[in-house]
Amino acid sequence: MNQVQWFYDDSGSRVGPVTESEIKGLLKVSKIGHGTLVWRTGMTDWIRVESSELITELATTPPPLSRDRVSDLWVWLLALSPVIWLAIDASVLNAGIVVSWLITIALCALDINKLRSAGYQAPAIWWSFVVPGYLYLRSKNLKSSYAPLIVWVLINVALVVMSR
Repeated sequence: MNQVQWFYDDSGSRVGPVTESEIKGLLKVSKIGHGTLVWRTGMTDWIRVESSELITELATTPPPLSRDRVSDLWVWLLALSPVIWLAIDASVLNAGIVVSWLITIALCALDINKLRSAGYQAPAIWWSFVVPGYLYLRSKNLKSSYAPLIVWVLINVALVVMSR
């Protein structure tokens, strides 16, 4: 018997096909959840998972925690991370780039883990290479303030102005 093949949205990327049992597994481990867009053959358009027949799987998964219960520690450290450049000496620029890059990835990974454990769909880890995109998607997914993104941009603008 052929299982239904599903596709789902992962931060703007179409993922699939996955079997129905695989997508149910993703729901159980909170890789996807409330608000995730899904599609299968026979559907005219993408719909939220809670509007599909997969809603029965969501019944066993609680909704995401309220927004005010999710810690913003990692996202604020990420927003402030460009300040690291003030401590980098020109003689160790290459090492500084690597350290800054590793810190950014670590902060994104910690934030993603926190968001998923709270029941939210987090941006994919590859967004750590495009920090403004990560910060934008995070704010959009949580329907929260864009303040971390604005702070990150302002710090980077200040660093460019100071380097002149």
